[in-house]
Amino acid sequence: MKILKKTLLVSAITLATTTAMAVDVEISGFGTIGYSQNDEKDSVVNNVPSKGSWGHASLLGLQADVKITSALSATAQVKLSEDATIDEKMQMTLQMAFLGYQVTDALKVRVGRLRAPFYLDSEYLDVGYVKTTATAPYAVYGQAPFSNYNGVDVIFTHYTESDLEFQIQPYLGKEETEIDLRRAGGGGKLEANYLAGINASIAGDDWKVRAGYTIGEMNNPSYQENTFTEDFFLNDDVGSFLTVGANYDNGALLATVEFAKRSVEDAQAIADLTGAYVTLGYRLSDFTPYVTYQTQETDDKNRAAPTYVNSDFNALSLGFKYDFSKVAFKAEVTNFEFGKNGSLGYVNTLTKNVNSTLKSAKVLNLTLETVF
Repeated sequence: MKILKKTLLVSAITLATTTAMAVDVEISGFGTIGYSQNDEKDSVVNNVPSKGSWGHASLLGLQADVKITSALSATAQVKLSEDATIDEKMQMTLQMAFLGYQVTDALKVRVGRLRAPFYLDSEYLDVGYVKTTATAPYAVYGQAPFSNYNGVDVIFTHYTESDLEFQIQPYLGKEETEIDLRRAGGGGKLEANYLAGINASIAGDDWKVRAGYTIGEMNNPSYQENTFTEDFFLNDDVGSFLTVGANYDNGALLATVEFAKRSVEDAQAIADLTGAYVTLGYRLSDFTPYVTYQTQETDDKNRAAPTYVNSDFNALSLGFKYDFSKVAFKAEVTNFEFGKNGSLGYVNTLTKNVNSTLKSAKVLNLTLETVF
């Protein structure tokens, strides 16, 4: 898989710099400087430390879009961000590297490293500037362990006479990634032997509705050689991910709602989750105050390790976004209320133990975001 990534990146760069062909190259970028902190002493809540962190929400991304012919194009995107699996060190990762071919005006095929179309804003998942909130609601965006994959997709787009846009996007591929399993005592490797899904949407001038469904077979090879039983972690287990969402934005009033449901066949340490959120905001020129309510429930509370498997919580966020020229400042405070066994990744940084008795926690996020 590493060979595929490197090959695609080299191909994209080579095509971008070829002088023998009349290619158009567009370079763009995005970045976030973020500070986050929780109010529980000597702890980490949802990967946010009580001592504060400049790395948790900070990132820098660069993207190259190359138009090779009227039908053939190439895209590559890299991102520098904190990696929770390597002790919060900044890491450069290849997010996307694919070739696209416009078969007809309505049909496009892409192959390479692609963004998984799980959510309403999957295509600009890391571009905080274009979004209203300082953080993506964890109840939905925290369920999928990865956001990219290696494979192929087909995008069919149709416009009606009333300017409605219909889009259907089937996709197929696989993925291998490192994931943060501090709730389970450490990090580990996750392999999606295959994943297949479909994304469908309909959009008007100021609204959009979408739904998606993904199924895949997954492994935790890091844990298959230790003392855990075969059915404790992922071992060729089939999982599914259903998401439904809608947004509305008329230039002043904005509203977004999304629902997600994750199901895993047998693995006892990987919870089945149901989550949803709603965000409401109102633009007052360059100033946009907003409120977000999110909720997540663990569907199988009798799992073998409820201390870190159960992630029941409700959360209310209050925040605002202030727009400058291609720069936005955001401030957000979130109050988490946890269920009976829902720790949401609370870890005591002194004892390194997971604490399932935590009842609530507040998290502050400040971000300065830009595009260029």
